Amino acid sequence: MLISYVKRGQLLFLATFTAMILTGTLLLLMPWWTPERNYPVINAVFTAVSAACVNGLVTNDICEFSFIGQLIIITLVQLGGIGIMTLSASILLAVGRGLSFSNTLMISNLNDNFSLRGAEGLTRTVIRYTFVCEGVGVVLIYIGLMFNDPESAGFGVGQLTVPESYFINAWHALFLGISGFCNAGFSPLPGSLCKTNVLVQFTLVGLVILGGLGVYVIYDLLEIFKKRRLYLRLHSKVVLSTSIILLLAGTVILMLLSLDSGKPLSLFNAFCLSAFSRTAGFNSFDVGTYMTPGIGTLVIILMLIGGAPGSTAGGMKVTTAAVAFAAIRNTLLGNREVLIFKRSVSMEIVLRAFTMMVIFLLLFAFGGIVLHVLTPPEIPLLESMFEAASAVTTTGMSMGATARLTVSGKIFVIILMIIGRLGPFAIMLFLLSREKPGQLKYPEERVIIG
Repeated sequence: MLISYVKRGQLLFLATFTAMILTGTLLLLMPWWTPERNYPVINAVFTAVSAACVNGLVTNDICEFSFIGQLIIITLVQLGGIGIMTLSASILLAVGRGLSFSNTLMISNLNDNFSLRGAEGLTRTVIRYTFVCEGVGVVLIYIGLMFNDPESAGFGVGQLTVPESYFINAWHALFLGISGFCNAGFSPLPGSLCKTNVLVQFTLVGLVILGGLGVYVIYDLLEIFKKRRLYLRLHSKVVLSTSIILLLAGTVILMLLSLDSGKPLSLFNAFCLSAFSRTAGFNSFDVGTYMTPGIGTLVIILMLIGGAPGSTAGGMKVTTAAVAFAAIRNTLLGNREVLIFKRSVSMEIVLRAFTMMVIFLLLFAFGGIVLHVLTPPEIPLLESMFEAASAVTTTGMSMGATARLTVSGKIFVIILMIIGRLGPFAIMLFLLSREKPGQLKYPEERVIIG
């Protein structure tokens, strides 16, 4: 029974996702909403896929699109961020019918921490949490844009004398709030966030982190807040601790690596880059002038790790990296079990983690090499690898190669973005559908390692 439910869920997921991309492409081909009248079809497809995948890679700056064009893009980002499966469930909830048993069963099997009874509540939590976080973020960003330097971005208080100025700031705040929480990295301002003040940048860092925690962690924290439980589940502990370690370690290492460039990063800029590198793609400063091979490599590693399961972030997920690290650590210590926070992790989960990690690393390596072959000769290998990592992890950060991609290069990046968005979900569903109790026990035999 579970296999049939999973297959149904896969078809629903793929059909809805495909419909989003096709609709977005057709709308972006309208000549009045795009940067140029004869907007290339490949660029429209690229932008629609990037928005639906909450990636952030663009062939043209978002500020070049008209208001309607930006509205189309941010709508795709919002739908993609909430998640196709959750979107389908929320439509049923909105008309008052609730979730069907098959959809509830599928959602609950995606994470062992939630029962059938809690799956529908989990779906409601996704919607509420998303809009509350985005709403608070929009207000703070709007205040930041009001007090921004008028010559930099937005309209300062001194310029807010006409209704258009209020509307433009409100629109920019709404766009950035949605893009930030969805970890998309799209910005309607020239130069991303480079010309915004600290309040805007820090608010977006907060939105990126909140969007990257995952609904399972938020659901867990709300359960404790409501006093329905007195402790965090292991999943939440792993996500929170690993996220903090990656954020702080990334900040310190980026500051140390920037010393080689002769332009040391400030603590705040290093902190922003460490946060945005894990699938957000915003730039709070001109990253290109600091992008040494060392910094580029570290950013690629952060992109590959990504955020948490059930979040708007991409990558192989922090829990995958944490379980793999714990398995290595326990092996070196001579433990026969994988222990995290005094809890034993089943070998099934460990094998899934290593499977996900190896698949992502192979996909990244293969994608980078093929993309380098398809790109113009003047684009270095590091930029091609960086672009491939950004596409497959849905980060959207670029060293400048996106605008110079050939048509074949753009098509390949589109494929990588779709794989990066659908890949982890598809792999998870595939592994669930392949689960079956063992019928036979085979003899154990040693294999020499090393």
